[in-house]
Amino acid sequence: MADASHTPNFRAASTQMQQAEGLYRDLFDRAPLPLVVLTPDCRIANANDAYLKATGRQREALAGFDMFEAFPDSPHDPQADGVRNLSTSFERVLRTGERDLMPLQRYDIQPEDRPWEVRYWHPANWAVRDEAGSVQALIHHVTDVTASVLELGAQVTVMPSEQPADDLLARADAAIRQAKHLQMETRRDLLIVQRRVRRLLRG
Repeated sequence: MADASHTPNFRAASTQMQQAEGLYRDLFDRAPLPLVVLTPDCRIANANDAYLKATGRQREALAGFDMFEAFPDSPHDPQADGVRNLSTSFERVLRTGERDLMPLQRYDIQPEDRPWEVRYWHPANWAVRDEAGSVQALIHHVTDVTASVLELGAQVTVMPSEQPADDLLARADAAIRQAKHLQMETRRDLLIVQRRVRRLLRG
């Protein structure tokens, strides 16, 4: 009879990989950060629950679509530049392999069965590469800052025309500081998610 103390106590590698993949998918779906996984040619492979909630879309209605077909520029905004700027960011990530934190971006959306809505975002994009360095996927993360931007705009609009110039500059400076703070929070949240994913993949 074999000595039980010498019996290896481990799961099959395939089982471990399946469990790790399940944990990763669960982490992705439940992450509070809105995330989208794109193919290198910018087709939507998956979107997590937070992203679907932020954009008012259904996963089945996005999977397989080109990012810019699913989210075109608003026809109601003649100055819309969301598609151009996001496309440029993706190209930069593919070219450099570096994470790209975009500045504040207006990118209006049309949730399902609803009219177009004004939205402001802090987007961040980065690449997932294999061991050979080839890009396997693009990750697109957004932070919705619409409420803060519109509130700030309303405050500026209601100010009287005789408002001192230094007060206007102070408000603009406060807006810049707030935007930088949001970018720092986004970067911190991304690092937390990346650490969790690495721990899960290490078993």
